[in-house]
Amino acid sequence: MNHLACGRMTGGYSVLTLVLAAMCCGACGEEQPVKPQNRAPSISSLTASPDTLGMLDSATVTCLASDPDGDTLVYDWVTDDRVGIRGARPGDPFLYNTIADSIVMYPQSLITPPDTVWVRCYARDQRGKSANQVVHVVVTP
Repeated sequence: MNHLACGRMTGGYSVLTLVLAAMCCGACGEEQPVKPQNRAPSISSLTASPDTLGMLDSATVTCLASDPDGDTLVYDWVTDDRVGIRGARPGDPFLYNTIADSIVMYPQSLITPPDTVWVRCYARDQRGKSANQVVHVVVTP
């Protein structure tokens, strides 16, 4: 019987084995691309200036954030329901997906006795990673 007709070559190697070996050796020389890892941004500070305000005052809240991969960051701002954010819809305690790393916040209703309100900032890299931090502000009537 012809050895090739049975799918075998002299020496006991099949044609299929030789083809697979050639394909594997050909793939060894190709560099496989490494998928870059996405690292989370970090917030080094979140500050309010001033950190105490009256009912008719406002404060600027600034988020100092960076991304180790150099990604452009966007910011989500969320507040205590008792304070508003300039640029947000009236009554909404949030402002999402903005490029602004600072906001102006102000009391929306009478707060008595003096109390502490909060603003939280989320710095996002738009590839699924984020960092967040909260700052407190004292509001006096």
